[in-house]
Amino acid sequence: MTRREFMDELNALLSALPDKERLDILADYTEHFLVGMKQGKTEFEIAEGLGSPKLVARELLAGYRIDQAQSNASVGNMTRAIVATISLGFFNLVFVLGPFLGLIGILMGLYAMTAALLVAPVGIFLDYGIPAPSQERLFLLFSSMVSVGLGGMFAIGLLRLTKWLYRQFLRYLQFNVKMIRGK
Repeated sequence: MTRREFMDELNALLSALPDKERLDILADYTEHFLVGMKQGKTEFEIAEGLGSPKLVARELLAGYRIDQAQSNASVGNMTRAIVATISLGFFNLVFVLGPFLGLIGILMGLYAMTAALLVAPVGIFLDYGIPAPSQERLFLLFSSMVSVGLGGMFAIGLLRLTKWLYRQFLRYLQFNVKMIRGK
């Protein structure tokens, strides 16, 4: 593969990146070719040493998506980072998607439990009305207050846990990409 073919294919594969990012990457790879040619290598040897433009583009896109998810935390950015990392190979389908789906399942269960704790008192008041002073009704009132308090504490804790897990999963994606690159 010649330098022109390599660069054209890489340029086309990186079209999802912003122009500035894409042009910086293309300049770096052009420099690889120039340095290699000064060392007496042919364009074919340099291209072979760099690897397949498809694999190079996948790795670069995965790195870009992970950086984007770090700088702007959102579900969409995390999803794009995961998809880009999974595209690096079947290995990642198991080692990225599996833990991610497991964490999402656990978080959804914890959020459902928190919502149940916060909503349970509404059902008690709808069933019994506003409790009049009696042993059973005071117990229901106290139980309702405890339920709302626990639900509120769980909600605050879960929000912090979710942010922490987001950051940790991004670190895991970065580690995974570095492993695939062999660094």
